Amino acid sequence: MFEIVRILYKELHYRRLKSNPQVAGDPEKFRKQLRNAGDIKRGMALQSVAFIFFGVMMAGAVLGAEDETRAAVVFAAYALLPFVMALYTTTVNASYAVSMGIFEPLKPLPIETGSTYLSVLLAIDNVPAVIALLPAAIAMMVKYGSTGLLGLLWVLTGAFLGHVLGLVVFTFFGSASVGGGFSKLRTLARTLGVILFIGIFYALNYVQRYVNEHYEDILPFFSKYSLAYPFSVASITDPLHSTILLLGYLVILVPLYFFLLGRLWGKLEEGNVISHTRVVRFRAKTHHPVIALALKDLKIVFRKSALLVGLIFPLFIILPSAVGILTSGTVGEWAVASVLLMIAWMSSVGIDTVLKIDGQEFEFLRSLPITVGQFVRAKLLVMNAVPVTAGVGLVLAVSYINVRSLILLPAAVLLPLLTSSVALAFFYHGERELSVPETNFGHVLVLMIINGATLGAIAGLWYFLGYPYALALAAIGFALVQRAVSR
Repeated sequence: MFEIVRILYKELHYRRLKSNPQVAGDPEKFRKQLRNAGDIKRGMALQSVAFIFFGVMMAGAVLGAEDETRAAVVFAAYALLPFVMALYTTTVNASYAVSMGIFEPLKPLPIETGSTYLSVLLAIDNVPAVIALLPAAIAMMVKYGSTGLLGLLWVLTGAFLGHVLGLVVFTFFGSASVGGGFSKLRTLARTLGVILFIGIFYALNYVQRYVNEHYEDILPFFSKYSLAYPFSVASITDPLHSTILLLGYLVILVPLYFFLLGRLWGKLEEGNVISHTRVVRFRAKTHHPVIALALKDLKIVFRKSALLVGLIFPLFIILPSAVGILTSGTVGEWAVASVLLMIAWMSSVGIDTVLKIDGQEFEFLRSLPITVGQFVRAKLLVMNAVPVTAGVGLVLAVSYINVRSLILLPAAVLLPLLTSSVALAFFYHGERELSVPETNFGHVLVLMIINGATLGAIAGLWYFLGYPYALALAAIGFALVQRAVSR
């Protein structure tokens, strides 16, 4: 099996590199990048090293805990990472891998394990997040013995849980709705379902924070009755109870996993199912190339809810701060500004999803009279559809409490545009032809650092000199980056 997965992994990166003319036109550069990107072991090793850095920080927090109970609660909070990463990468990358057509050669074969290869292929991307928890688990082992080993088993179970739920999202929400009078309504329902689905686990994260602050008062009830992950991880202080609970998870997840594999492969073999056909009058509409490309991408995203998860998911990271402002009663300018800065910082993460929208159909775009500048500006609009809407919505909601907050509307629009422009410039500066650049965790990490420094400069100017100066700096930066990309 591993050999087939290795071939599929390499084929996926091969097709992506082939769609980049700057790489495909240089045989030596193509071979070098394919050797680095298409090698599973090398790719996972590089990403795991980056995650280990954060893992050491987590281990320090575990070692600094006052007692085993507090250490278990801290470890349980960190155990949310592999679950979230597994859910995110499985949902987003499944749609991309299928759209690239790498499983088409397997369909005519008399096998029913193609979905297993897809599952393993997607699970590979979750390995670094599990590796990140290794230092914390080792710290638990060193300090508390078998508790740490049980914690590691919970981390693996959490990653498996996220992977299974990601397959649920892709299997039941990931395909396009084709035909039917209620197709748009079904797509909207699927989208809202995904949003609420992810929101449940962030609500659990809120509870986890409350538990961490008041664990001495509610820990007995928490340990005895809490079944939801990651709360269940804190049960490692009671090895017998925790082991039984862990086995209970596996008893449910393993049959569900195999059931999903069967449904998924059948779905991949069927393709899109047309539920209704009718004759409609053709109406041709013309738009500016940038608008047309952006509308095309947005239609694809809303037809494939799995891709929509990739666009909206980063915003859930700042959701607790936004809710905290709205429920505080009194709102200051700097409190709202800090959330807008976080929204802008996280918006650039969406570039990975945006670059995966076109999939195998990218070759068709290259045949159209589209410039790189038009293509990049269209991607900029798509990347900011959610962040700008969220920022503007936050400002409008806050203005109900403090009407003076309306002056922050320009910042809610401009800051995400700036960071997204920096992200696109990072990949497309100097490009003369349409291409799909190779992205990985290292690229995203560098982008986060660059945009963090950019927003840090704006925040410093805002804090010391005032909002107008910060807004002016953001506008100048956005104009300069756009000019550089559009050349």
